[in-house]
Amino acid sequence: MEWKFLNISSQGETVRIRFLMIGMLLSIHPFYANAVTLKAAMDAAVEQHPMLKISKMHIDGAQGELQEQGSYAYNPELTVEPQRRRINGGGSSNDYYITLSQGIELGGKQKYRELSAQAGLEAVKLESSTLHQRVAINAARALVDLYFSKRELLWRNQQTVTLLKLHKAILRQMELGEANQLDVNLSQASLTQAINAEAQAKQQHTMNVSRYVMAVGAAGDIKDIQPELPKLLVGWQLLADPVGIAMNSRPEITVKRQRLAQYSAQADLANAKRIPDVTIGLTAGREAGDQLISLGLTVPIPVLNSHSGAYRTALSQTSAYKTELQWFEQRVKLEVQQAVFNHTTAMQALLAMRKVEGKPVSSDNIALARKAFDAGELDIEELVVHINQILESRINAAAVVKEGWLASIRLAEVLGHPEYILQGTQ
Repeated sequence: MEWKFLNISSQGETVRIRFLMIGMLLSIHPFYANAVTLKAAMDAAVEQHPMLKISKMHIDGAQGELQEQGSYAYNPELTVEPQRRRINGGGSSNDYYITLSQGIELGGKQKYRELSAQAGLEAVKLESSTLHQRVAINAARALVDLYFSKRELLWRNQQTVTLLKLHKAILRQMELGEANQLDVNLSQASLTQAINAEAQAKQQHTMNVSRYVMAVGAAGDIKDIQPELPKLLVGWQLLADPVGIAMNSRPEITVKRQRLAQYSAQADLANAKRIPDVTIGLTAGREAGDQLISLGLTVPIPVLNSHSGAYRTALSQTSAYKTELQWFEQRVKLEVQQAVFNHTTAMQALLAMRKVEGKPVSSDNIALARKAFDAGELDIEELVVHINQILESRINAAAVVKEGWLASIRLAEVLGHPEYILQGTQ
């Protein structure tokens, strides 16, 4: 049976208006041109993101700081003092003084400075690893958002075109007296709603394109992105101890531990600075014809400033950072528990949806609606409702799949293993 809304003979010409766009609601256009896979997006972000290039510069700076702090604090100083002396009773003497002095660090200051710089370097390297994971995770999340917003935009566009055809057909039917104003109002209201929904979907998709460009660190706009996603494995299981995995794998935790070691070394350095350094000087000279040799020792007296305040500040910072580390570890445990629960719930919903979609109730709901309309079992209002329900059903099904993806990405993020995102696919 051919679905017709109008068959009019006018001036010897038959005009047929067929509802050709409804079938498009059932199709999902494959994304072939300029296809971007999930792995390709994650790899591209890790290779080209500017923040990772900046992190390499920070590592170089931390290596320079380690080199600086590992060197001795004082360089030897050479002082040359020539002078011409007039001698009482007449005559003059050309005198000179040459002094070589060397400062000496006491209290192990050099060792603590080097320990602090070494811990800082390790922390910067770990922060770079953390940034690598965050960039890969953000790229995956951005690609997922882009994939589903592109599909929704396609469906919304098809809905608008379909309802526009329907509205035009009803207007012509009204001219022939086969439809009333209520039918026109209904089709117009449905069309207006579809246009608004398409505009919102277009705005969201444009925003997701920008987010994807920033997530992968692209230099300019990426046009015609065609994202591809593999199928999620509903039965993918984690290892036995997800909290233990996170505690041993999250580089943020190790970063904070290294920072704590750095603050501890700085506290020890502040304590050692309360011990004054000394300066030894050896002087050789000539005065009024006599040769002079002297050995001097300079010791500052910590009366006006004993550096006790700096030591208290360093101890306070160490204690505060230790407490912050403990609280962060507790937060990681809570994040893992929540992510595991959300992942399990999302996979259960995805499994239930696949079971429902797999039941052979109907292979083509649109075809059923078409037959019912042709048989007079559905009016225009019911037909519009069926069209919108089929679209919303597809959008809701896509939302379930998207939540499964986001739950998988979040779980990989809190566990500190971005590769789990790809392991949970087929």
